[in-house]
Amino acid sequence: MFDLPLIKPITLQQAEVAQRRLPSNHPMMAEVELKIRILASGYKGEKTLNYFLGLLPEKNYHIFHGLRLPARNSFFQMDAHLLSPKLIILLESKNYSGTLTLERHQITQENINTKMVYDNPISQVNRHKILLQYFFQKYQIPPIPIETVVVFTNSSTEIKIAQGYHEAEKKICKASNLLKKIEELEKYYNKDRVDQKTIGKIKRLLLSKHTPYRSDFLGSLGINKSDILPGVCCSNCLYMPMDYKKNKWICPVCLKISKEGSSEAINDFFLLINITITNSELREFLQLPTRRASSYQLELLNLPSTGTKKGRVYHQPKDFL
Repeated sequence: MFDLPLIKPITLQQAEVAQRRLPSNHPMMAEVELKIRILASGYKGEKTLNYFLGLLPEKNYHIFHGLRLPARNSFFQMDAHLLSPKLIILLESKNYSGTLTLERHQITQENINTKMVYDNPISQVNRHKILLQYFFQKYQIPPIPIETVVVFTNSSTEIKIAQGYHEAEKKICKASNLLKKIEELEKYYNKDRVDQKTIGKIKRLLLSKHTPYRSDFLGSLGINKSDILPGVCCSNCLYMPMDYKKNKWICPVCLKISKEGSSEAINDFFLLINITITNSELREFLQLPTRRASSYQLELLNLPSTGTKKGRVYHQPKDFL
């Protein structure tokens, strides 16, 4: 059912690592924390969407979360892509709060003492539909109907639609009404347009062309990599760095002992610094006393590598996320 499961967005993971590894008085800390609030809100909405999609009959759909496909010289990403023999449904989730007013070219969000204007999400998901049609044409996929729906995932949000904006009346719903919306589309598209063999072909094509987005998070905020604090973080009291003695990590504050502290620290490195690491870089980042100690940690981590001896480079695993 979930051929591409929902995962925490990479950018949110990067922001959380940056918050943990920047000095508390860093000049960009407020920006990092703002990023976390915005991204976490979006992720919360996607989890709500995922819950309701999980209630669909398992055999009816192949579901792809966060599918990101090439489009000429760029990419486009869909919050959720539902594939069935009858039709494809593209979903865009929005976790806006307050009162929303949808107009043809924008959406206005009003909360107490604040008013924000955004691009119309219906236009966004319709654009994804056009790009997906181009994508299918390129790979000679038979025509299959594509419908688009914007799902508002905050249950307390009030939604208003501008007079005469009939498209919005058909293409939006709250998360609690999503299953009913999908049922209505299924009744309209009640005949199979492609067979299971073609469904399998489409599934393999989508997964092979999926390209997860990875941003230069630090660079986007003008943060130097040298600002990131090195070391292994204590999972108990969050003190950093832990001390390394006799192949164990020991927290000098709460005295917690760990043998696996290097794993999370290397994940942090891969998220923020680089997708490859050398022995000397690992030794510096983990604050290890000797090259032998860093070699031992690399052996435990069992990372894929290229090169030999001092020229060996270790890579972020494919299943890293």
